[in-house]
Amino acid sequence: MSDLYIYDLVRVPTGKRGGYYKTTPPEELASFLIDRLIARNPLLSQQEVEVLIANSIGTMGNMARYTTLLSKLPEHTKASTIDLQCGGSYQALRLAQGLVNLDANYPMIIGGMESNSLKPFRSYHQKDPRKKTDQLEVADFDPSGESDLMKAASELALKFNLQKEELLDWTLESQKKAFAFSQSETYNSFVLDPFGKSRIDQTINENLTPQSLRRASSSKLNDSTNTAHYHDGASLALVSGSLFDSKPLAKIKKIELIGIPPGKAPEGALIAVEKLIQTFSLKIEDIDLFEVNESFGAKALAFSKYFKVDPNKINILGGNLAYGHPYSASGMMNLMHLVFALKQKRLKFGVVSAGIAGGFGAAVLVENIE
Repeated sequence: MSDLYIYDLVRVPTGKRGGYYKTTPPEELASFLIDRLIARNPLLSQQEVEVLIANSIGTMGNMARYTTLLSKLPEHTKASTIDLQCGGSYQALRLAQGLVNLDANYPMIIGGMESNSLKPFRSYHQKDPRKKTDQLEVADFDPSGESDLMKAASELALKFNLQKEELLDWTLESQKKAFAFSQSETYNSFVLDPFGKSRIDQTINENLTPQSLRRASSSKLNDSTNTAHYHDGASLALVSGSLFDSKPLAKIKKIELIGIPPGKAPEGALIAVEKLIQTFSLKIEDIDLFEVNESFGAKALAFSKYFKVDPNKINILGGNLAYGHPYSASGMMNLMHLVFALKQKRLKFGVVSAGIAGGFGAAVLVENIE
């Protein structure tokens, strides 16, 4: 399997549902990022480019194609849309690496985009036997109906004996780390606001205190203070299997995607990493840093306990509890943060992982290039 080189990573500041991007379609966010990549990387205007963008709650059709037509890319550009829910960016990575192995010697723009603010209203046909309500709010991820993600996250927390205080403390630390990173030069160079304002992720709360967090918390083990959902955003990477004049930031060594029971989806963040290190003949101690998708805070804490990993090696720039979770864009956001965490600490290997709705786990082995 050929390595996939990362040359650039850009994203927009995450918006809350009904917030920054309440009237901005996700394809406008993604096309803005494509144009910024073109401006930052002159090689894109000299070669064939292929676009792979994930989206899970959009307007149907090939939204990636719509995005490229809004951008400065030529009309002949190939573009494909991927739906693997919050695993869409990982699937985009897999497909890009697969194309490289098929001798694709051109750059690719890959990632995800999402808008919870402009999520279309949908319903089943009146004669459809799957119809339960007039409006389809959440996709049916499996025929058994055992895919309640909140329930699955609660079960994961109970399995690892995670206490409510642990989850709240993790949320608070995630916010502190994210706010600190948002004040850095690196953040301002790669997190780009389409409206030309110097804005950080709308989901970062610099004024959060232990007291305010606990007041906002309910009596449930996993509640809104320990989950990250309903956000808007876009995140893209410029990748290629070939080396160009510009120096790459990092390279993708291995991508693991594994199916698991849909009712255990959050646990996929653990299972995929276990499979990854076995496949690549690594030990968990060989990995310097980890980025675990915090669609639920329980995943990162369970990860630490399962692998006996120091929590200080996980999400060192903060996680989705602070940055938000715009589904298909989240994986590329997490990858971006891992790459810059490795550079900040001058470390070599990192792994990003996620548990994915519908019953998947994804893990990506990343090598920093100094």
